[in-house]
Amino acid sequence: MEKERKIEIGEFLFKNRGILPLPFIIILLAFGSYPISIKYSYLKYFGVIIAIIGELIRFFVAGFAKEKTSGRGMRIEANSLVNFGLYSLVRNPLYLGNFLIFLGFLMFSGNLIFILLGTIIFWVYYYYIVLAEENFLLKKFGKAYEEYKNKVPRFFPKSLKLSWPEYKYSLKKSIFREKDTIFIWIVSFIFLNQRLCGFCTPTKEIIIFFLVSFFLWLIVNVLKRKEVERQ
Repeated sequence: MEKERKIEIGEFLFKNRGILPLPFIIILLAFGSYPISIKYSYLKYFGVIIAIIGELIRFFVAGFAKEKTSGRGMRIEANSLVNFGLYSLVRNPLYLGNFLIFLGFLMFSGNLIFILLGTIIFWVYYYYIVLAEENFLLKKFGKAYEEYKNKVPRFFPKSLKLSWPEYKYSLKKSIFREKDTIFIWIVSFIFLNQRLCGFCTPTKEIIIFFLVSFFLWLIVNVLKRKEVERQ
């Protein structure tokens, strides 16, 4: 396939990246089970840990995020080349975080077929998106991005030596940017857990956890709305 065609596919996938994965997740929620030889409880808990690590990566990246980056928009954009924080370890820390969350969700299902198929789909999906982003960044930043690209790997770090930015990390920015992602995945994990037990009566702990998560999400939304109104 010609590079230009791959980039076009990547731009399309990027624009619709919040919608296209939903059918696979819905199928998993509707039909997921766990035909796997490993003891399921261990896989389930390990999946939760992997997902939490993935969200922590996203949370950390969000606290250093600049305005006018393509992390939230519908099109690829960047006012400056970000090469600090986790971007000094890998070029795509957000996508690495997404993968770990998604992998944790798949592992939580215990379905080996979904784990393998979902992993393949994820990497093919983001292969095209990354190509489109790299093409954009190379055109905009030229040699600076070429040097960064040659120095820093796409997904898996060569070292753990971070390059810190001049400005401070913002916990508030992380919370405001990640509140929806966190809440959506919490609801998805709870729903999948109930699906796997045949929609049994949820435990008191699950109910409390959901209610606390829901009210925290509401509070953060109100605080963010008030801050936007003050600006």
